[in-house]
Amino acid sequence: MKKLWLLAAALSLTFGASGCGQPNDGTITIRMAQASAADGAIGISMDRFAREVEAKSGGRIKVHTFHNGQLGTERENIESVQMGNLDIAVVNQSVLVNFKPDIAVFDLPYTIQSAEHADKVFLGEIGKSFLQDLQSVRLHGLAIWESGFRNLTNSKRDVNTADDVKGLRIRVMENPIHQELWGALGADAVPMSWSDAYTGMQQGAIDGQENPATVIDKNNVVEVNKHMAMTEHCYSTVFLVMSPKTWNALSPEDQKIITDCMAQANLDERALSRRMDKEAIAILEQKGMKVTYPDKQLFIERTQVYAITTVKTLRNWLRKLPPLRNRRTYGTTALNLC
Repeated sequence: MKKLWLLAAALSLTFGASGCGQPNDGTITIRMAQASAADGAIGISMDRFAREVEAKSGGRIKVHTFHNGQLGTERENIESVQMGNLDIAVVNQSVLVNFKPDIAVFDLPYTIQSAEHADKVFLGEIGKSFLQDLQSVRLHGLAIWESGFRNLTNSKRDVNTADDVKGLRIRVMENPIHQELWGALGADAVPMSWSDAYTGMQQGAIDGQENPATVIDKNNVVEVNKHMAMTEHCYSTVFLVMSPKTWNALSPEDQKIITDCMAQANLDERALSRRMDKEAIAILEQKGMKVTYPDKQLFIERTQVYAITTVKTLRNWLRKLPPLRNRRTYGTTALNLC
């Protein structure tokens, strides 16, 4: 059934020579998809972006948004963008690593220390460089939005120290760094698409998962996990990638509309994400989630052991990261090697 749906979606997204849907009345239809919930910061910001583009184009450009993996997994959406069958995919950095390995630098644990540090990286020259480099894998980079600092949830026990992670079966993204991260902490890392994670936790195939608080709240993880540890082990982003076929089919004027609206969305999404993240923690506690705040030092020490070997292939990018204020507390081994 899923294959039939994906085939139907692909057929509905098949564009003419122009690359994006352009009916006879001159309107342009752009399809934009993500795997997570519509009412999270990313979903809300996608819908706002769509409204802004339509308004600034005088109704000529209509952006249709799809949430909750309606058009496939994140990996499938990236491939659809590459083939020109989807206009814009909103995908986690950890999935995009499978297409652009350099992005793995941001998956190293405790590389990004704070929201301020993240803004310097992703809104500055480093972020722009990564977006430009996506051209090499047939993607047009539009923006990098915030998903947030990732935290651990599980159905078994409170996590008060790194030792409490041992033995837990944790759903992780299809990314070797995340798998090694949890392996270094003694957990059993299970690569799984997000669309399958809830069922896996519900059926007991996995004990938990890790995500920013807003994602945890909006995807009802509290129904299957009652323990949440504020590990903040990775800062997660989503990349907004457009099909070069679609981008090149737009006029310079319409490209400017997309670029200008996305520039404002960059700032608005980050502000919304941070507000919603704080609110989500309180909401989760009200729903019955037990929230703990383990000392991160032992997490840092154990995960940096494998980071030393990973960083050798990423050293050039790590040298470009803005310096952290307190490397003894947060400064990862990866960064200290540079």
